[in-house]
Amino acid sequence: MDRVEIKEKAKAILKENFKGFWKGYLIILAISFLCSLVLGLVANPESMLYAALNFVLSFFLSTLSVGFTLYTLKLVRKEEYSREDIFRFVKNVLPIAAITLIMGIIIMLWSLLLVIPGIIAAIGYSMVFYLYADLHTEGESKSPMEYLSESKKLMDGYKMDYFVFILSFIGWGFLSVLTLGIGFIYTIPYISIAETLYYDELKKKKENE
Repeated sequence: MDRVEIKEKAKAILKENFKGFWKGYLIILAISFLCSLVLGLVANPESMLYAALNFVLSFFLSTLSVGFTLYTLKLVRKEEYSREDIFRFVKNVLPIAAITLIMGIIIMLWSLLLVIPGIIAAIGYSMVFYLYADLHTEGESKSPMEYLSESKKLMDGYKMDYFVFILSFIGWGFLSVLTLGIGFIYTIPYISIAETLYYDELKKKKENE
């Protein structure tokens, strides 16, 4: 995978869709903030009720995250995207929750052995929600384990490449921190679009192998 080319493409796409990205991302941030605010009002942060509600809420928010993944995929592919995409998978909360739980348990179990196996497992499953958003939109329906397996297959032979790709953004992270967070206004969409492009390019590459 040509990391430099992907990053240059990401910059070009971001230049044309900066406002479009943030229109979608701000919806996620606003809903997350409001949910946290309401949660703090209805339950004591130190109570079991708060922990339980927060656990359930995290699954609802994960459906929005998958929806935003679809939103970003369409943006990258120059397809028509809208805020409705963000809410598209709310009704799929159970399968998305199942994927999240199973993935988390597997990564945790590998991490109990050593840190590196845990990282490898996390990278192997890193494309699962891109695949879910992509395949589910095309009308395909798979079990949680099938989506996780598809992600592992997609990342087979590219785990180290993807790891280096992610590490290449460390400088942008430091720069954003040094600017007291202002830099994240550019860094967040830049990295998000670049990761989406990586998935898209990897998928095409695998299909042609």
